Amino acid sequence: MSEPKLSVDPVTFEILSHRLYQITQEIGTTLERVGGTVNTTQMRDYLAGLYQPNGDVLCAGDAMAWHVGCAGVAVRRIIERFTDEGGIFPGDMFLINDPYLAAIHQPDMYVVSPIHVDERLIGWSATFVHVADVGAMSPGGNSPGATEICHEGIRIPGIKLIERGKIRRDVFDTITNMTRQPVMVGLDFKCEIAANNVGRARMQELYRHYGVELMEKVTGEMLDHTASLLRKRLLEVPDGVWRAHGNIEAGDKLWKMQVELTKERDLLTFDFAGTDQQAPVGINLPYHATVGACFESLLQTLGYDLPKNHGLFRVMEVMAPEGTIVNPTYPAPVSLNTTSGGAVARFLAGSTLIQMIGTSEKWSKEVTAQTLGTRLARHAGVNQTGGYYVSTLVGLGGIGARSWGDGINSAGIEMGRPSTVHNVEWVEANFPLLYLYRRHLQDGAGAGKFRGGAGEESLIMPHDAPEANIQIVALGVAGLRNSGFGIYGGHPGAPSILVHVEDSDVREAVAAKTLPDELAEAGGTHNLLGYRDLRLSVDDLLYLRCANGGGYGDPLERDPERVAQDVVDGLVSREAAESIYGVVFAGTDGVDGAGTREKRESLKRERQAAVTRATAVAEPPGTGTGAVRHPLQESLVLCDLGEHTWVQCARCDHILCESDADWREACSLGSAPPTEAGPLMDLLLDQYEFQRWYCPGCGVLLDSEIAAAEAQPG
Repeated sequence: MSEPKLSVDPVTFEILSHRLYQITQEIGTTLERVGGTVNTTQMRDYLAGLYQPNGDVLCAGDAMAWHVGCAGVAVRRIIERFTDEGGIFPGDMFLINDPYLAAIHQPDMYVVSPIHVDERLIGWSATFVHVADVGAMSPGGNSPGATEICHEGIRIPGIKLIERGKIRRDVFDTITNMTRQPVMVGLDFKCEIAANNVGRARMQELYRHYGVELMEKVTGEMLDHTASLLRKRLLEVPDGVWRAHGNIEAGDKLWKMQVELTKERDLLTFDFAGTDQQAPVGINLPYHATVGACFESLLQTLGYDLPKNHGLFRVMEVMAPEGTIVNPTYPAPVSLNTTSGGAVARFLAGSTLIQMIGTSEKWSKEVTAQTLGTRLARHAGVNQTGGYYVSTLVGLGGIGARSWGDGINSAGIEMGRPSTVHNVEWVEANFPLLYLYRRHLQDGAGAGKFRGGAGEESLIMPHDAPEANIQIVALGVAGLRNSGFGIYGGHPGAPSILVHVEDSDVREAVAAKTLPDELAEAGGTHNLLGYRDLRLSVDDLLYLRCANGGGYGDPLERDPERVAQDVVDGLVSREAAESIYGVVFAGTDGVDGAGTREKRESLKRERQAAVTRATAVAEPPGTGTGAVRHPLQESLVLCDLGEHTWVQCARCDHILCESDADWREACSLGSAPPTEAGPLMDLLLDQYEFQRWYCPGCGVLLDSEIAAAEAQPG
């Protein structure tokens, strides 16, 4: 496919399309500067976008990508609702947060505003922020106890908040007074109103300066351009089918989500058939949000440098069976979904896309280990100044390793999305909390040829709390397989967990100025948290360990000097450096090169000696010179000799199997305790084992997985 041809002068197209992008950036900046809640001002949990008159995505700034498409759905719902009843006029703004219509869960309040030039509708601006509260069972709106959506707060199917430029005070006061924090929710709304005012003013100025006719050509070309470039990239990737699955522990049950990605020429189909039925706890994800998850994953893989617009939707279809956790029916609860069902859907879509591009000679260099999710919490109560508050406690997880380098430490909340988070001083100044420590986790990142990014860990205590306790709501992807997954033999990251420490010795330690440096030193009773509400008393602690990125490739192939630097930086212990990476140190003088080579060879021999199963596969006919080799993953190639294709090791050329067979069946398999993946996998010892698949010819690690102990692969 050739480059898409433009009907607009290319220079004009570049200038005006980037001007539209800058408008969305300014919308986002306005949200941050006018907003008052940590979600908006520090975590950047918001959307800033522009839309075509029919609701198609035109352009979005550095916003949360999966909300981009959902806001387009919100615009279309408003058009349907108000075109014939109530009208859509210049200066209007509309509010909608119904998850069964457009939003993801009720705290996501979308404000959409029509943009008119001389009475002509030329587009829409749209924002969302995660508001402070929606009057649900639990403060903040994420409600572990909810069994239906009616327990989860205000649900607005679309209402006119601003009419012809004038705020409807009756509507504004009614909605804000249905929450625990009317002032803060009101400020959330006001920052959205201000941001939409900015978007409308800038768009009107732009259209009047260049003319509606030229701008409509540019906006149409923007969508066509993105779709054409993405189709071209898809044609550079072989057709195929890829699968992934993930689990969430909720309500004393393991809920499974799975997807099958099919690529045929320039069309992608995500099929979530086989996903579990909708749950009686709020992990369920509305269909439009499932589509948004696939949109975000496509944007982050093949479309990482493309504009966020409706062109991406032209190359993808999403099938999600009705009545499942990816397409629930009323009145299933949804309030926990953004950090649970949504995180898993994004992981699955991303995982299948990564498998897909890994088979392309050109795009295999863009492979990144994916992250299933992380844990976080809401907290609420009376602060040290006597005011009631609701806010968020969250940390930054590490991004998975890439095919060209290590993952990034503390880079994002979920799915490798670069983001920011509140600072410790701000939290302690505004809330009755004290951080005992906040730091990168040692031995948390997944090992590999390239190491995953390290997440953070925090230990927090109540401090100067007038009511002597704080309410906590535990969120995120619950379970012990929720962090970064390794790829191509890379190890998984340590699980993200929340721990409630009851009756600790912390107050005595604070008084004696001997603060605990490790969780084990805090005393008390330690309870792992699933989804639940709880009270944190003055003698209690909350421990938060964020997601850690998975590794890429065989850890024994990592540069020993990089391992040594990780030890110096406190990211890897000397014990793990030796046992997992096979790096031997010469006292305090650095790496022992000869000792390291000998150690690694010894570990490879142990791998082959520890085989519990290996299936002999006859050498396929037609092997020999002249075969065309295509990448299958880091250490495997697909060899094509016309009539015959087969899989072989890229390191030693050992032939594993014919191409239509499962290559893992032809590998040497080793099973070990989860702690061999990393010392912080100790929580998985009773239920899981660490399975590794090696090339029988040279012992290189081809794949690894934390699997249920009773499961037999293949």
